[in-house]
Amino acid sequence: MAWNIRSLAEASARIRGAFRQYLPGTDTALPNNFVTIIGKVIAGLAHEFELRIAYLVKQMFITSATGKWLELLCSDVGIYRKQASAASGSITGTGAALTTYPAGIRFISGSVTYLSTTPATSAADGSLTLSVTSENKGSIANRESDGLLSLADPVLYPDLGTSWTVASGGLGGGADIELDDSLRARGLQRKRNPPGGGTLTDYERIVLAVPGVKAAWAFRGTLSPGTLFVFFLFEGRANYIPEPSDVVVVQAAVDAQRLIRVDDGVMVAPTPLPVNITIHDLSADTPEIRAGIASAIQAMFLAKCRPGIAGNTFTLWDAWIDEAISGVAGEDSHELIAPSAPIVLTNGQFPVLGTIDYGP
Repeated sequence: MAWNIRSLAEASARIRGAFRQYLPGTDTALPNNFVTIIGKVIAGLAHEFELRIAYLVKQMFITSATGKWLELLCSDVGIYRKQASAASGSITGTGAALTTYPAGIRFISGSVTYLSTTPATSAADGSLTLSVTSENKGSIANRESDGLLSLADPVLYPDLGTSWTVASGGLGGGADIELDDSLRARGLQRKRNPPGGGTLTDYERIVLAVPGVKAAWAFRGTLSPGTLFVFFLFEGRANYIPEPSDVVVVQAAVDAQRLIRVDDGVMVAPTPLPVNITIHDLSADTPEIRAGIASAIQAMFLAKCRPGIAGNTFTLWDAWIDEAISGVAGEDSHELIAPSAPIVLTNGQFPVLGTIDYGP
């Protein structure tokens, strides 16, 4: 139930009425009257208390709680704020032929440092692959494949190459500390979907608990009841499409908590499907409105869409795009030329914003 906060004028009027009722002969309408001043002071105190009560009422429910209050409510159902995590993966470079190098070799990229995690032996031609983990936590530590790292301590390892390349799959799994909106969504998902011993929502909850995961959708294999697929989006990636290194991290989390061992769960990065849009007769065509339109369409994709698979497709209605454009502040009218029909998502497709053509 919402808590209604009275204005200072409403509280003051109520107190003046109480003075007239319980102290006959007083007049709180007279300026500089002692009772008038007392009434204003009490009204101010009452207003402060009502503001505090309203704040506490908000903290009673996951839907409106914030900060530590939200953490406490979510912890009651076993959901905890995801902490920042490190990025990991493999890098390739050169060293002395047939030489074993220890763990703990430091590399650097920008302001982020990485450490090799296991010993590795170079090949006869000197090529060497090292598994590394970032010392810094957060999405800033993620690197795409073919990115470059530098050897941080060339004096300690003079026979190692100074330039190293991120291997296929990239360095992934790095994520920032979870924000309130994400924690709230996971808390509500848990309350609305109690554990079921291996239901699809159980697997979605496991994936959502991995730092950096933004959204997740679980499906049963259409031809094999023991097979399930979990598509997910990852923070800090282009269009939130995970890199292979992100998939490895999420797959490991699911394998560690698999609820029914006969389930063959596969973590999958959605296939991005660019949606090209053509708009004519935009009422107010400014850079700010164009940026707002792009942002609104991307937000709509995240809020309303999910990947589709064969036998369980998903329809992206062109009316949703129209609605997103119309909701941009300053936009009064437009004509959506393309897409002119609903888009059916299948084979793991997830919509991402393509080009926007504003026409003549």
